[in-house]
Amino acid sequence: MRVFIRATILVAMVLAGVGTAAADDLKVTGIKAVCHDGQTFVTWKDLAEGEAGAAYRYSLYRSDRPIAQADLEGPASSGPGLKPVIAGILNNSAKQYGYDLFAKTRIDPSTPMATIIEGGRPLPQWSGLAVHTVAQDAAAYYAVVATDAQGKPVTQVVPGGSATTEPVAEKVAPIAPVKTGDSKERGRYAAVVKVTGQKGLPLMVNLHASSSRGGPGYDHGDYYLFWGRPEWGYRDGLPWQFTVHERDYGESAGRRLELNARETMAHPDGQRSIETYWFGYYCVPQWAEHPEPRAYDFTERRMPWLIGWVVKKYGVDPERVYAGGGSMGAWGSSTFAFRHGELFAAVYPNRPRTRQQGLPALAKLERGKPVLMDDGKTDYYERMDMTRFAVEHPEDLPFLGWCCGRRDGFATFAEQIDMVKAMTAAHHGFAFAWNDGDHSSGSAPMREVLKYYPPHKFARNRSYPAFGHSSIDDDPGSGELEEKTVDGKKARALKDGELEGGINLGFAWSDVADEPGRWSAKISNSLCKDQMTVDVTPRRCQRFKPKPGEKLTWTSSTGDTGQVVADRWGLVTVEKLKIQPGQPTVLTIAR
Repeated sequence: MRVFIRATILVAMVLAGVGTAAADDLKVTGIKAVCHDGQTFVTWKDLAEGEAGAAYRYSLYRSDRPIAQADLEGPASSGPGLKPVIAGILNNSAKQYGYDLFAKTRIDPSTPMATIIEGGRPLPQWSGLAVHTVAQDAAAYYAVVATDAQGKPVTQVVPGGSATTEPVAEKVAPIAPVKTGDSKERGRYAAVVKVTGQKGLPLMVNLHASSSRGGPGYDHGDYYLFWGRPEWGYRDGLPWQFTVHERDYGESAGRRLELNARETMAHPDGQRSIETYWFGYYCVPQWAEHPEPRAYDFTERRMPWLIGWVVKKYGVDPERVYAGGGSMGAWGSSTFAFRHGELFAAVYPNRPRTRQQGLPALAKLERGKPVLMDDGKTDYYERMDMTRFAVEHPEDLPFLGWCCGRRDGFATFAEQIDMVKAMTAAHHGFAFAWNDGDHSSGSAPMREVLKYYPPHKFARNRSYPAFGHSSIDDDPGSGELEEKTVDGKKARALKDGELEGGINLGFAWSDVADEPGRWSAKISNSLCKDQMTVDVTPRRCQRFKPKPGEKLTWTSSTGDTGQVVADRWGLVTVEKLKIQPGQPTVLTIAR
């Protein structure tokens, strides 16, 4: 495949005159620069249209004075000249996000071009676009140089054609997405998804599953384009897209806003897409000072900004923000959203990896060599072990409700069991359900999790009881594999455990009192058939703040009482609280 791609590029280069005398006539034309919302948008006309354009890449240069060819070459006495602020920009780079992921859709004239100013018109076909994030207030000049696929220049700077002759006034400011579509204009979907403008609604952040095929993505809401800051990608100005819509989930849950963001991007080779697993990827950024590749959490850096922007723009209740997704979206819900207790009240991964073993890469991963994060010290795979993260972070994290099939194939069932143990040991709020399904049918148990732990039950500023060691928990088994014979064939299968079940299912609570001197709640379980017991730990306490080592007294409406000592993190756990069938137990913990 690589040979075919290289041959195609070579043929296109020959047809376009690259490497021949005709290259002297090649020119980038029509350069324009406009700055708004903290970013400068530079546009130009590509060297060639259609398939021939795939032979070229583009480099963007910036200076505080008009740029000439000599500025790029540099005098022999002073060494190299200007270096590009962005390099390797693909052909027809003004193509709208989603259609820019593949060479075929990037040159398809029927697919849309980007709009860079709200209310403006889409850029013309065969336009180049580079977006530079302003670092300081200044007057700047820009130039664009075309190169071959290996980065060798094939054009020169031409003032007024490929270089601006008038400065653009740049001003540092928060970047802002460009709205290109409205939820009220979605035809038959508008009645269901239109944004009413009601303030204080909760927000669900939907993390999509594999979306490597491109296209417009979910487009039934308010539709936005934006271009990233340098710290959000291997280069400045990478394009992204998201939508916001509103849904009514009935009398108990009410209305909520939903954010559907995208994480897939065009590979720098221009032929394919690359998914970030809602993490980022392994690379050497164009702006980096280190020569070796590292694992950068680019997507994880971008998402908090995006969520914050939506929260402010739409007047979202910041205490009621949730996240969830299936498959790759579950990986992101686990490895990204769960580690952000300052953002999310609850997170719902549907079939997650709790120990991420994959890593998207723009650079070669060498077998046996450690993969380090951007700090050059942290091991990527240790960082992405969420069972370890749960134990090492006793502070309030988002409530975690997840499911998985025993025969998932992408994630092992053993790591799900380890996550249950880690969450229980750290007294975090969680629920887990499973069946004997694969990566497709294993999604079904999420219904059981959401039945007892819907998002609207959680808020970052509202206390709730976290449960552990419920006496009616089902047995997930050890997670160990053994060789079994099924239908006359030998295969490795799980050694033990129930084929379907759940941990911490059936619970409900109400009348939570979160006061400086006491904490209390009514706790029941709809699955309770006989007297049962469960450990209870108050979480997300706003006013009830025991000190480490402090002794407290607890009482229950079943007539039990006892003393408990706050652990070294100030958490208080009442063990083996009794619950009777059909009636709540009132638990009170007093200082």
